[in-house]
Amino acid sequence: MMNDMTCRICRLRAADGGAQLLVDVEVTEAGECRRETLALLAARLERVPTVGEISPEALSQMHREDRICAALGAGLRMLGSNGSSVKHLVEKLHARGFDRDVSTEAVAILAEKGYLHEEDGALREAERGLAKLWGDRRILADLSAKGYTGSALKYAAARLRTEDGCARCAALMRKRRVGIPRDEGELRRLVSSFIRYGYTPEEIRASLKALKK
Repeated sequence: MMNDMTCRICRLRAADGGAQLLVDVEVTEAGECRRETLALLAARLERVPTVGEISPEALSQMHREDRICAALGAGLRMLGSNGSSVKHLVEKLHARGFDRDVSTEAVAILAEKGYLHEEDGALREAERGLAKLWGDRRILADLSAKGYTGSALKYAAARLRTEDGCARCAALMRKRRVGIPRDEGELRRLVSSFIRYGYTPEEIRASLKALKK
């Protein structure tokens, strides 16, 4: 029970150039003693803790701040290797074991500090779709599924408008060694297949004409 628990800060020290405060805590409960070190973001502290006894409620808040600090580190590593939307980064952190509210708060901090640029992330994802020879519709649907909205989608759509969709579709047909359909049945199946790649029927038919030349 909470009333049987005593908590005490034993030591404080700065880390990461002063950005973090490491707090060594000793917790005694039911006759057993355990020690733990919590990492807190200095910028989020209303006041610097002091060595001595603290309440279980204060310790619980420190645990939450420690998780936010860890989620920030994980989020930064994720952004370092890949762009992301706010929604997708929250989901990835949650999948890594962070509580959803902790993940949401950590991502909000990253966005506020300028580490998370949704427009840049959407553009990177769009470039990957282009490299896979996807059509515009599939690329934009993939971005939407990853949580990109508003200006980020518009930014990616503007980039896609600089590309020749028919030429990309024809390149995919050549890569898949698509032959000229022999009848309407084969044509319908081909069109359905390439619609799933995100191409319009008009782009598909234009690409087939280009292959005939």
